[in-house]
Amino acid sequence: MRVAIVTETFLPKVDGIVRMLTELLRYLRDAGHEALVIAPGKGPDRHAGFPVERVLGLRWRLYPGLTLARPTPRLLAILARWQPDIVHLAGPVLLGAQGAVAGRFLGLPLAAHFQTDLAAYAAHHRLAPLGQVAWHYLRAVHGLADRTYCPTPTIRRDLAARGFRDLALCARGVDTQGFHPRRRDPALRARILGPGADPATPILAYVGRVSPEKNLEALVTIARARPDLPLLIVGDGPARPGLERALAGRRAHFTGELRGPALGAAYASADLLACPSLTETYCQVAQEAMASGLPVAGFRAGGVQDVIAHGETGLLCPPGDDRDWLAQIDALTGDPARRARYGARARAVAEGRTWGAVFDHLLDEYGEIAHARRVRRWSRVVGLPGCRAVR
Repeated sequence: MRVAIVTETFLPKVDGIVRMLTELLRYLRDAGHEALVIAPGKGPDRHAGFPVERVLGLRWRLYPGLTLARPTPRLLAILARWQPDIVHLAGPVLLGAQGAVAGRFLGLPLAAHFQTDLAAYAAHHRLAPLGQVAWHYLRAVHGLADRTYCPTPTIRRDLAARGFRDLALCARGVDTQGFHPRRRDPALRARILGPGADPATPILAYVGRVSPEKNLEALVTIARARPDLPLLIVGDGPARPGLERALAGRRAHFTGELRGPALGAAYASADLLACPSLTETYCQVAQEAMASGLPVAGFRAGGVQDVIAHGETGLLCPPGDDRDWLAQIDALTGDPARRARYGARARAVAEGRTWGAVFDHLLDEYGEIAHARRVRRWSRVVGLPGCRAVR
């Protein structure tokens, strides 16, 4: 199968969308498929042996790490020349919308993946009045696709309630070897804890973008209530300077963005993960922490509540409930046996969430979507009334 991937973000930037795409490209290569990536801005022109077509983009002033695609006629020409069997739209917003229009014009099968809650992001970046506009826009873009894939049942229910149609599930896998309890690093723990500290002191980690939409105030709440608790902050973003100021004088260790073995070691060297975000459509970092043998503390919001099993792999509390949030942090840091039990269960659950299983199912469905569109096209050519594909 020939899969054209149109994405709003790609390497060198790393986020949840890019992590999924790099795993997908590795899977497509190993399974003998063909792929093409179309992405905005500068970066590598090949990945996993596949070409990456770059289109012009602009840096977003509110989020310097993100490049926004400009309107470009090249997208239509690229898709017309390459003639994919299906177009994979990764979190379509700007470039993805152009990909959807171009793909529809060319009669190509389209699979859109809902991966960013644009309306929620607008609120956190002081653009709340645009929230409803964002939902209308996203519904129109996804309406061009043959199918929209949601990462969790909660997100699928939310989108259905907002009038999105042709919804299906596509979960996320996790690299259970790159993220593994055996990557625990005593030397890293010693640096985080500081000289003379009890080596058994639990370390709480946050991993992800350091950005306003991640509800970072919940980390500050922990630091103020628990000055004894070491915090490991892994990631970078526009809110990092403010968070560093808020945590000045606290036991906070900032690493910046980590990748590969260094990221795996950071997870495994902590004792639990705090996932304070209220805007996640999935929360891949929670799954990576689980693969590393960590329990996760989070809020019942977005896709997080589908990733974490309350009372089994971590604890969840209502959004905005600081008392419950601190209580669950206390429960996990103060009870090593409970922490170990949840961590072992988290690892066992993660072992069943491989990327291979996720993509095997997805490619089977892509084949069905492509076949259905071919049947519809053929029926129009031969003029059979009422002929339509059955899903």
